[in-house]
Amino acid sequence: MNKLKNKKGQAMVEFVLILPVFLLLLLGMVDLSRVISANFVLDNTARSAARIGVISNQDSDIIAAIESGTETLDSTSITYTITPGEGSRSSGDALAVEINYTVDILTPIVSNVLGNTIPISGKIVMRVE
Repeated sequence: MNKLKNKKGQAMVEFVLILPVFLLLLLGMVDLSRVISANFVLDNTARSAARIGVISNQDSDIIAAIESGTETLDSTSITYTITPGEGSRSSGDALAVEINYTVDILTPIVSNVLGNTIPISGKIVMRVE
């Protein structure tokens, strides 16, 4: 009868059963936080670059602002569009700066469901001064 009351291995079995679910949730939260962080960076960088562009009216200043604002991101996954291009902007025109980025998903099961990357973008439109 004493052998039936011995439950020393029960906690270990329960831990082994719940560990994969716990790790999946934890790694999913890490991936989600990476996507949200990159989205904030893109939005703020696009806003800063557009503001510099409407004041200076130089594409080189806009590109420098984009590069300095996205230093924390992988530069090989960043593309940007400046519309309209330099030389065709005048006072009162709309200047659009769009920055696109792809975030790599680290969690294996989530990447099988959503794909290996998630595309995000930041876009802002301002009037040239």
